Amino acid sequence: MDYEQMIATVRQRAGLGENEAVRSVQAVLSVLGERLAGQEADNLAAQLPDRLDASVTRNPQGRRWDIGEFLKHVGDREQVANADQVRQHAQAVLRTVAEALNDDERHDLLAQLPGGIIDLFGVPTPRG
Repeated sequence: MDYEQMIATVRQRAGLGENEAVRSVQAVLSVLGERLAGQEADNLAAQLPDRLDASVTRNPQGRRWDIGEFLKHVGDREQVANADQVRQHAQAVLRTVAEALNDDERHDLLAQLPGGIIDLFGVPTPRG
């Protein structure tokens, strides 16, 4: 999936304009990257369009955020106060990210996340 296609998909899913979709994608990827431990943020960024590489925060220790904390940070970075809108935007971005990843990377990524965040991806919970 290329950059334009990713932004267009998020726009459609979340009902956002171009600038809002870009800001939402950047906010979600930043928080998601910070939540991931080890090399997982690098692995995620490697499968996304090059223009989004800098949006994926690298934090080798990974944050232990649950869904509530995750969405709070997304809302703060996206500058959206409405919790329902933040959830809708995060879900649109993460569903699109899930489609952009190969099966192995999607499995590795989801294996690091708690159930509440995994639910936003709209894919089955990884096993094993």
